[in-house]
Amino acid sequence: MEHVRENELKEFFTYVINVLERLNIPYMVVGGFAAIFYGEPRLTLDVDIVVDMRPEHIRPFVEAFPIPDFYVSEEGIQDSLAHRYPFNVIQPTTGAKVDLVPLPRDSFTRAAFRRRQRLEYDEAGRTAVFITPEDIIVAKLIAFRTTESDRHLRDARGVLVTQWGELDLEAIRRNARAAGVLDLFAAILETTRREMDRYSKE
Repeated sequence: MEHVRENELKEFFTYVINVLERLNIPYMVVGGFAAIFYGEPRLTLDVDIVVDMRPEHIRPFVEAFPIPDFYVSEEGIQDSLAHRYPFNVIQPTTGAKVDLVPLPRDSFTRAAFRRRQRLEYDEAGRTAVFITPEDIIVAKLIAFRTTESDRHLRDARGVLVTQWGELDLEAIRRNARAAGVLDLFAAILETTRREMDRYSKE
């Protein structure tokens, strides 16, 4: 995966998004790719997309990614939808990978899926459907509490800093409280607020 270039990943991402939209599969871009989109840049080598995929979507989806240009397993997708775990599509020539996550049953993700929004993601004016910045902050705090990886905290803080003044902080508090991560949000909010106040005085 180390040899994936940013432009190759973006082109592969665009191809996957076009397939999802052509097949009318509802989706939402999440994870590090969404956090970078809203927040501070960092290297990411794959993309996470929540999908509300149905069994009837599987065959045409697989047919849209022919071997040897792509790799995706029809049986893997069937098992993924049955047991609610991610599957992936890989572009072997570049090493680019997209992880697709069947829409989870937890209340936060389902509510976030209903709130998702379409946005332009590149200079060419191409669009995709993303999780909101408020929801990616909560999602990253949930991921930190689960994995204890500081990367998730950095991503959440990066979105908070970059989108400062544009976010619905009360919505974040409400959803963070429901998800059990209000303490984490309060901590990064206080740190960020102090930093922003200091910058404004300089």
